[in-house]
Amino acid sequence: MVARRLVFRYTRFDAIPAMCAVGHLALVLVSWLAFQTSPAWALGLAFGAVVFCYCWNVQSISHNFIHNPFFTNEWWNRAFSVLESAAIGIPQTIYYHYHMNHHWGDNDAKGPDGTTRDWGSTYRHGKGNQPEAFWSYCLIGFFRFELGPCFRMILRFGPRHVVLLLAESLVLGALWLTLLLTNWRYFLYFYLPSYYLGWALVYAHTYFLHYGARPGDYYANSVSSYHRLYNWLFFNNGFHQEHHWDPKVHWTKILQVREEIRPQMIVHQTRVLRGPHLTVFLEDWLNRGKKMRHAATTQPNPSTTGSQTQGLAKPDLKRAA
Repeated sequence: MVARRLVFRYTRFDAIPAMCAVGHLALVLVSWLAFQTSPAWALGLAFGAVVFCYCWNVQSISHNFIHNPFFTNEWWNRAFSVLESAAIGIPQTIYYHYHMNHHWGDNDAKGPDGTTRDWGSTYRHGKGNQPEAFWSYCLIGFFRFELGPCFRMILRFGPRHVVLLLAESLVLGALWLTLLLTNWRYFLYFYLPSYYLGWALVYAHTYFLHYGARPGDYYANSVSSYHRLYNWLFFNNGFHQEHHWDPKVHWTKILQVREEIRPQMIVHQTRVLRGPHLTVFLEDWLNRGKKMRHAATTQPNPSTTGSQTQGLAKPDLKRAA
């Protein structure tokens, strides 16, 4: 217990996502150093891995760190925040306030003023009361990042957040400048495309976390997935309805929230996926195929319908009404 408290605020298990964040940044740096000497197939694998790591880091490591900072020492948390900024490509402090706004709005639908409280809501740029189309949300969403409101929120939180933002921005800027000056081909042909596609994948994952949910229903405004491998890899981010119900619960304790609100989730018909969130379209397609095949095999036979219904009393339509 004492050893845990000396380093980690909640549990030693937080060492796993912390080391994974280091691994993400290391992968970017290794791809930079090996860019000119690696064969095309190795660069392709590295490119795909880096793209995936942006989504994986933002949606699990960085996300959990926002709600429950890993370390007991505040300076260690600040250092990790700087490291995460270099890994995910935006200052962690900006993502912190952007994500906290997401929980304030809970992916809400448009209000009477024609907009949403949640800056990243899937309904914010949709037509009427409908969510935005998937592809425009993913491909354009990153360029609509609400920097102005984020900066105003950071200023409102005071000097500590402002100084941390400056430190994160300086380190990230130094990384970008180093990559550009030492190997501009890597920066233009590998780093920037993987960065953009990685964040497009982040927005896709965010879209699926609320795809088919009901805004305003505290028990059904998100979509959960209990796929074991997915939750093991994403540090239980699949329990997303549970997370929105109680965002401060540590990722190792989220199953307790599931048991607590499960009856209400059943009553409110919360959407739960069988597979990971990123495969929701495939799951919907497969389910539609199953329903169509089931309907085709249960159609009544016209040649036997008459004999089956002979002698049955007709329903009393007035009584039924």
